[in-house]
Amino acid sequence: MKRRSMCLLVAWTAWLWAASPAIAVPDGAASGTAELVCELRALAAQHPDPKLRSRDHLAAGLCMASFLPKEYAEARRIIDARPEEHAAFFYVNARTHHIDALVERAAAHGVKQVVVLGAGFDSRAYRFRDSQPKLRFFEVDLPATIDLKKKRVTRMLGALPGYVRYAPIDFNTQSLEKVLRRAGYDPARKTFFILEGVTMYVNDAGNRATLRFIRKHSPPGSMLVYDYVLRRVIDGDYAGLYAARWQAEGVAGMGEPFVTGWTPEQAAEFAQENGLAVLDDLGPEELTRRYLTGSDGRPDGRTTDWQRIIDAKVP
Repeated sequence: MKRRSMCLLVAWTAWLWAASPAIAVPDGAASGTAELVCELRALAAQHPDPKLRSRDHLAAGLCMASFLPKEYAEARRIIDARPEEHAAFFYVNARTHHIDALVERAAAHGVKQVVVLGAGFDSRAYRFRDSQPKLRFFEVDLPATIDLKKKRVTRMLGALPGYVRYAPIDFNTQSLEKVLRRAGYDPARKTFFILEGVTMYVNDAGNRATLRFIRKHSPPGSMLVYDYVLRRVIDGDYAGLYAARWQAEGVAGMGEPFVTGWTPEQAAEFAQENGLAVLDDLGPEELTRRYLTGSDGRPDGRTTDWQRIIDAKVP
């Protein structure tokens, strides 16, 4: 039983790492943590309530993880029995719904390119093809993860789609500007940038460089979404924060502690200092109201209260 609990701890705490360029993934290895987020999306895509069901119907074909049962009802029994350990399930579902909505909004506002930084096994490039055929996607991640992603996409779709550009990057030796330009990125076209689970694992200089790249290399009207953790969690002040100690101490024990967090005021200032305008900063109440309240009017579960999502734009 103790071993099973530790496995659940690993699954629960590691999901945030999936899109982070700061993760210490062994050379030549694909990101195993990318599988975890994909698995949570695959489970949410089976939700019996259409209002809560994730649109990521391709997730199950892109991930192979089995930290939880693949069948929704069985997995949900585990989640509901230990809700604090599995708060990530609800946060990931809300975040997926939110970013999906932003992709559509960006396209309606004239965005032509989507750049997914730390793409992992994100499926938006393939899911949105029918509804947004004019969008061109760029997926940026570690070479081994990109290679595995391409194999699974080929298996799932029969071939790699021409409207997706895969941009493998060695974050220690290559710049985002050069990698994206080589992949065909056009800095003159409106772009939507997606960063999921990135900022908390990247230091101040790295986060600053990413935001400044977006400001400098995309035109006004380009958009960005990213999530962050509250500064209190970085400082080890977990009092009153749901599941914060569980997750923060878990990732620290595994060698990948959170290194960056902001108060909402600091997050707004950081974005503005780096040339971006904050449109919204969503916390747990709003995420629950929009994406985690079922057809019966009740919350599906409790999400974390120390993770927030910022929507921003290039002014």
